[in-house]
Amino acid sequence: MATMLFDIGQIQDRAKGRKPMYYCLDNKSTKYLRLALSAHETIMGVLTPQAFETITAKEVKASVQAYLAFDDSGKKELLKKIALSGYGAKNEKPEAALELLAEAWFEQKTAQGTTDKQRETMLHEKAVILDFFSSLGLRTTSDLKPDTAHKFLSWRSETNYNNRQTRISASTMKHNLQVLKQMAKVAARNGWLQNASIWDDVEVKTIAGVNTKVVEPLSVELQRRILEFLRNTRNELHDSILFLLLTGIRVGELDSIAPESIRGSAIILHGEAVGRIKPVSGKTAAAARTLPVCPTIAEIFRRGHIFKTSADNIKLFMKRYAFSRQFPGIHPHRLRHTFAVNKLLSQSATLQMVSYQLGHSDISTTANLYGKFVPEHFKAGFEEAIKERRELVEWLENLYFL
Repeated sequence: MATMLFDIGQIQDRAKGRKPMYYCLDNKSTKYLRLALSAHETIMGVLTPQAFETITAKEVKASVQAYLAFDDSGKKELLKKIALSGYGAKNEKPEAALELLAEAWFEQKTAQGTTDKQRETMLHEKAVILDFFSSLGLRTTSDLKPDTAHKFLSWRSETNYNNRQTRISASTMKHNLQVLKQMAKVAARNGWLQNASIWDDVEVKTIAGVNTKVVEPLSVELQRRILEFLRNTRNELHDSILFLLLTGIRVGELDSIAPESIRGSAIILHGEAVGRIKPVSGKTAAAARTLPVCPTIAEIFRRGHIFKTSADNIKLFMKRYAFSRQFPGIHPHRLRHTFAVNKLLSQSATLQMVSYQLGHSDISTTANLYGKFVPEHFKAGFEEAIKERRELVEWLENLYFL
């Protein structure tokens, strides 16, 4: 690690693996010299091992002075040029600082089009990966090995960014691992990594009740009890939860619901994108869909309470307070599953229509999740269960506010 002689403004670098280097800076301000020392270490961090033998003190000094003169975007561009140039490295693949790789990934993702919320999520995902690199002492792309992804899963399972959460969910682990895999592909495209699929075989094992929630559809009786309880709470919470039960949309999609979402007798969700065009506010192209409006949904929109709350408020309400004490284990995604089972068991919608309304990209996803609830899969004697769901759906969609 380099040191600074503040009295004469000289940087001395005698770190292991580098040839000794000394140079003096013109500006003798203590603050400037401290920044220069930090800049020196940053620049040395993106150099290849061969560059340590060929680069001169004069070249490093010029790079440090240029780095300090640039704004943040200029600094990133300078480091990128240094990393790509190789500074005399021959017959060796170039490497880059992992901070540079993370920034390249972020720039690529944001260039594809993002909302403010998606940008905030990606910034957090980028920070998680950089924290992991730092914790293992990984500095450049040459430090990335086949077992790095496995080490990441071990590290992430013990690193909690949410004090209220007792364990890291499989969903979160999968998202973070996907970012790491995407970074490998970015590194390969830039020539910093030889194998873009180095971690493609690494997966997160999902274990119900351990790292993923046990999601079961609500019984008819429980649905009625919950709605009766909600009638005595704030109207916006009641109407939003009822709306989730009626439409099967993801709780996060509530934030995209507005008065103008209803057009005629349909709800336009995430715009009117079709085919493979992914809407900016949706997860996939299939997220852009048109949902039918029943009398109960029309009344919810007329009341207007649903526009006064957010997805985060709903999740917090169902996780805490009197609701969680009265109905433990009930979370928003169970409403989505319940919607699907209500529609399939009541025979009021086909599997294909339910798949479309849920926004699944592939009908096999719907079949795998809910196929066991399709009436023809039941043995004789389940007619009463089917009748019960049919009556419930009729009440929910047409008679609820009467």
